[in-house]
Amino acid sequence: CISQWGYDFRPSYLRIAELRERLPEVPVLALTASATPAVARDIMRQLRFAEPHVLRSSFARPNLSYAVRHDEDKNEQLLRVVRNVAGSGIVYVRTRDGCEQLTEFLRDAGVAATCYHGGLANAERSIRQEEWLAGRTRIMVATNAFGMGIDKADVRFVVHYSMPDSLESYYQEAGRAGRDGKRAYAVLLVAPDDAERVQRRFDLQFPPLDEIRDIYEKVCSYLQIGIGDGEQASFVFNIHDFCAKFRLFGGKVASALKLLQQNGYLTLTDEMRNPARILFCISRDDLYKLRVVRNDLDHFIRTVLRLYDGVFTDFRPIDEQEIAAASGYKVEHVKELFKRLWQMRVIRYIPANQAPMLFFDCERLPAADLYIAPETYRRRQELAEERFSHMIAYAANETECRSTVLERYFGAADPAPCGVCDICLAAHKRAKSAEAPLDEEILRQLDAEPLAVKELAARFRCDAERVLEAVERLQHAGKISTAESGKLAINR
Repeated sequence: CISQWGYDFRPSYLRIAELRERLPEVPVLALTASATPAVARDIMRQLRFAEPHVLRSSFARPNLSYAVRHDEDKNEQLLRVVRNVAGSGIVYVRTRDGCEQLTEFLRDAGVAATCYHGGLANAERSIRQEEWLAGRTRIMVATNAFGMGIDKADVRFVVHYSMPDSLESYYQEAGRAGRDGKRAYAVLLVAPDDAERVQRRFDLQFPPLDEIRDIYEKVCSYLQIGIGDGEQASFVFNIHDFCAKFRLFGGKVASALKLLQQNGYLTLTDEMRNPARILFCISRDDLYKLRVVRNDLDHFIRTVLRLYDGVFTDFRPIDEQEIAAASGYKVEHVKELFKRLWQMRVIRYIPANQAPMLFFDCERLPAADLYIAPETYRRRQELAEERFSHMIAYAANETECRSTVLERYFGAADPAPCGVCDICLAAHKRAKSAEAPLDEEILRQLDAEPLAVKELAARFRCDAERVLEAVERLQHAGKISTAESGKLAINR
């Protein structure tokens, strides 16, 4: 979030460095699960590190076998993984509808599966998550809304049914498999048209600037904010309902909101449990007059002001139960009093909720006055395209160890092949098949007569090193040995 190179850049996070000025004696540690060297350097710059200082653990996961399967029939490939690998797993799908459909497909195939996405009620998501964690459901089919904070040690496989946007996302999501250190599998399913589909998705995520202005206007209309209003106001914002109402693509809207956020107009939070918030809309003097006129609210307002400061300058999170305990009222009555003050235009009141919040950092402007810095737009587009290209290259790679590709992307200088990914296993199989004819020919030559190593090597056109490796292999297998004469002979 801090880095402009990151995939979810938020301008407000750049102000974190101000804490270092206010608390100069406090050490600062920045932690991230998957940062490229460029991201690490930018984080240190944004946090004003006096000098570069990075502690980096290895990105290698020796127990995790990465694989890419190219096939038009992803469902069949998925069933192969599910049926051949015992234990629980996660299947990542890009869309909510895709989650629902794939879950039904697995259930029809006799697999205990459930789905998890942002469109489910909180209670339903919690139940499904607990069922999977407890092992009562084997497969969790999910969007990328699932996984943060989940630490199930015995996940044996993670299948990406849809291609992620970046290697950062892929590495983090695939890495939820095999946390117990035992063998686990990370499988990416790729159809022939996936690269084109990703490119179309990428294009939709970067609408022209006039479309961004149009989305801004629609958001303000949806939230009923007039021109000149809305500064420092916050709203519960259901992006899916908004997209459905205006028939807009969710990716395009999310990208437009992030660009508006980068340019300082608004801030969209992730879905979270939001405490109740209040902001007094009138001055202390006017509030005093109100308390005289409306004596029944006097005790309640005094309690709120005694418990919370800053309520005249910004939205302040409050705890309605704490206010109830301090005032002697029931929680339900506290909420009613807040609503009454809201109706009287004394306060702005946002009840506690579980949803994304949209904060307006400045008043609503006419669309013509909205300025999106072209360099901001272009830079974000370039970075997204760069991440997409690395993801597509990973999927297309057929020669280099998967783990090596990932480790090098995240800054490892000289990563060693893992030996367990599909590329390494295929290379090992080819080597074994190439070894067999040479071994057989050496046995045939020695069957005719014992030979010194140099004599044996001279009879082959291949590199002498290969002959020596084959001799050692046959000796280790107990098929040949060195006689007293110093020559190689077959053990009969």
